[in-house]
Amino acid sequence: MLSIERKRTEKVDFSKPLTKYIKEQFSKAESDQHETQIATLNGLREDVRNLQERTETSKEMVWKYYSILSSLELRFPISENNVRISFPWTDSYRQRKSTLYSIYFERASVLFNYGSIVSQIASSTNRSNIEGVKKACNQFQLAAGVFNKLREYASLHPECSTSADFSSESLQALVTIMLAQAQECIYEKASMDNLSDSILSKLAAQVAEYYDTFNQFLNSNSLKSIVDRNWSITATVKSYLYKAISLYCHAKGLEQVSQFGEQVSRLMIAVDNINQSKVNLAKTAPIELKEIVERYVVSITRYCESAKKDNDTIYHDTIPPAHKLTPIEKKPLAKALPLPEISFVDPFNSLVPFSVKEDSAYYNDQKETLLRKELDNIEFHNQSAKASLLSMGLPGSIEALDVGVPVALKEKMNVVTNEQGVSNITRLLENIQQLSDEDSAICLSAGNLLKKEEDEDNLMRATYGAQWHRTPSYTLTANLTQDYAKYTSHLQHSTKSDSFIRKKFEDHKNSIQELENQTEIIALLPTNNLPSGKIAEIASLTVLMNDLDALMANRESIAEKLKNLCKKDDITLKLLSPQKDKSLIYAEEIQKYEPLQMSLNESFLKQQKLIEDIRKENEKFTSQKSKQGNQREEILQKYANAYKVYNELKANLDEGTQFYLNFQEILNKFLNRCKDFTTGRENEKIELKRQIEAGVNPHSPLTSPSPSLQSPINNYPNQFSSPQYHTSPNQQQPPQYVPSSQQQPPQYSYNPQPYQPQQFGGPLPPPQSFTAPPPPQSFTAPPPYNSNNKHY
Repeated sequence: MLSIERKRTEKVDFSKPLTKYIKEQFSKAESDQHETQIATLNGLREDVRNLQERTETSKEMVWKYYSILSSLELRFPISENNVRISFPWTDSYRQRKSTLYSIYFERASVLFNYGSIVSQIASSTNRSNIEGVKKACNQFQLAAGVFNKLREYASLHPECSTSADFSSESLQALVTIMLAQAQECIYEKASMDNLSDSILSKLAAQVAEYYDTFNQFLNSNSLKSIVDRNWSITATVKSYLYKAISLYCHAKGLEQVSQFGEQVSRLMIAVDNINQSKVNLAKTAPIELKEIVERYVVSITRYCESAKKDNDTIYHDTIPPAHKLTPIEKKPLAKALPLPEISFVDPFNSLVPFSVKEDSAYYNDQKETLLRKELDNIEFHNQSAKASLLSMGLPGSIEALDVGVPVALKEKMNVVTNEQGVSNITRLLENIQQLSDEDSAICLSAGNLLKKEEDEDNLMRATYGAQWHRTPSYTLTANLTQDYAKYTSHLQHSTKSDSFIRKKFEDHKNSIQELENQTEIIALLPTNNLPSGKIAEIASLTVLMNDLDALMANRESIAEKLKNLCKKDDITLKLLSPQKDKSLIYAEEIQKYEPLQMSLNESFLKQQKLIEDIRKENEKFTSQKSKQGNQREEILQKYANAYKVYNELKANLDEGTQFYLNFQEILNKFLNRCKDFTTGRENEKIELKRQIEAGVNPHSPLTSPSPSLQSPINNYPNQFSSPQYHTSPNQQQPPQYVPSSQQQPPQYSYNPQPYQPQQFGGPLPPPQSFTAPPPPQSFTAPPPYNSNNKHY
């Protein structure tokens, strides 16, 4: 088997040119940070340059270097007029050196050597057993893929053609010889597997054709004078050999169909071909090849003589001339394999120009907008489906027909029981009251300090008259007083919200408590005399709702796929060295989301039909419900609502607890500011009083209070504010404090709303605003029963 000689190169230093470029285009800090990476790159190239072994390890090392060169190709404009790094390489035929300032030439040469090592591994593989044949075949096909990829790459970078082995004819010839030898391995395996003569004939015919094509390339004007003559000799020998084998195998099959004349004709041609193969054998040909040719010379000659004798003496069948014979069908099974995936840790991934980062950020905005839109669509349609089912009383009205307590309600009862529902809410209410009292006490203390200081200042002014010349308190405490009023208002609002939550709890306390007692609920439920399996509409409704469940679950799966695709979607490398306008890149890249978007649209359309079908079946089902079923449904609805209120109370109290904790931190800071202010004013008061009583002129420059005593409030700017509360306390950061003049007043934002029945069948209600709670409203009838909150 033939293999490809590697290209040779000399030592190259990346350090100075790359360091200089990074320093000029990015910063000295970046160049310092990449010293190790550049040194590693130099070392890796030296390792590749000095490779001697033909092993898998060598192959992997060359591929690693080739992969890293893809990063250099994108990030460094290596050329004669820019980053000047010269790459000397010899061609593989005559070892003539070419030197270019081109990263493309370097990368093409390394890829060539990768294909060379692969071909050498393939040709040196022991093919005496099936496993060896399969390994050699796979390597030859990979080598064909390498040289095919190299041919495409070199065509995009014409400067590479400076090296004779990078010409189109040369690379196509290398692809062909690798495919020829891979096809030869396939024939060998088929022979070992004792496949039919017909298949062997077709496989051998294709081997012969590949060698013929390879020989034509070798004898072209561009390669004839530079390629090793032994290659052409080997190609000629094998072309004749496999033509003879193909004819020989085909002739064996003709005997089975009694076509003795054609058999003799093909065998005579086979003898001519095998003899030509023997004649062209060079003295230096491998022993293995000589033995194969000799073996087939004997076999084909004997078989031909025997067939001629039988036809002359027994069959007397007409022997057709060669030009009238139908060509043997060829069966090409060898294929050029794709290159391995380029996967490596990019040592220069941080070197991205700002303009490319901006372009990438623009695309990221596009994909994030698309993702948010589709997630919003999914949420809207899911909520619409749930609202439609609730408006029909589903699935609660069906579950009400079950014997005993429905499974969905049992699950809710277990939750309340395990959490000790009433005790849990009571504990949370006590905790929130304690926090409210603490916050109120802190705020009141701050207010008392300010009032006491102002009262004392007014008393001193009334006592000493014009001699009490310092700035009045009310002008210095304007900001503090404003914050005090603001914080007091927040506490009043939060207290109203707390009161509303307590009333809500008292109104539903008994129902929540009953959820902890399954025996009591079973006793209250009327017996259902109409099992659900007896009504055909129930079975139909169940199937339709299961279909809706599956549809919604599939949408969640699509949503996850969209998120993962969006997360992994990075087009920075494509923008680094674009082959087309970036607007076209954006348009092409965003198209990868279209299949998932189409799946979602189909899902939304299916939902419309499903909801309509469910509505029709539910109308039939509703007309057949029993009186016991209606009573049972009302009771189950009561406990479903109780569970809903229980969860709302927990959420409200958790939110309120977080509010008070955050607000307490702000109030403590506010109290400290008030203390600092009043302490400074107290010191100033004592000093001024001493001067007046000592008869010292308080207006004298020598005795005037220091600037720090004249307006201590200046040392304590109003820089704190209340927390910005979010509905997910566990995820929020500590509140940020900024000057009050730059912020909105804090809002007690865990405001629970009065319990109201949900109106079904119409559009979904808008989200609640985070403001102070409205006054409690009267309660009306509960919403239709919906116990299966697990799914809806």
